[in-house]
Amino acid sequence: MSCESAMITEVITAKPDETVETVLARLSKHSLRCVPVIDDEGVLVGLFCLNKVLENLLPVAVTMPDGLQRLNFVVGAAPGIAKRLNKLISKNISEVMDEDMYVVHPTTQSWEAIRLMVRYGSPIPVVEKDTGKLCGLISEQSSILELDQVIRQLEKDGEI
Repeated sequence: MSCESAMITEVITAKPDETVETVLARLSKHSLRCVPVIDDEGVLVGLFCLNKVLENLLPVAVTMPDGLQRLNFVVGAAPGIAKRLNKLISKNISEVMDEDMYVVHPTTQSWEAIRLMVRYGSPIPVVEKDTGKLCGLISEQSSILELDQVIRQLEKDGEI
């Protein structure tokens, strides 16, 4: 089974010059946690995800590889975090998006996409091999739905 059969093709996207505030509203409206960021030609240039927003709210001392492991000693941190978010929402998402991402192609086997999701999280963008244009996304949900359809077909054919 290839990624093409399991990918979501109706994808809500964002442009690099949109503000964090605008795209956060879109994420909230559609109950999403991540959107692909595409340029004017439809080429994938990044992913804008809630976890990246949250990462930007934390002090640098926490996000460094050997940084602080706990912040439970900080009391009353909510106002400081809120102030950081207030500064962040006016920025373009190109300043916050993740440009270093794993992608698959429509012909990539679904097992490879599942491996990447288990290791690095979901969703995984599906792009055209030669152009980098976004074709869709493959997620945990879309993978499970596709595997469920395979099971139903195997049951119908008497193979399981």
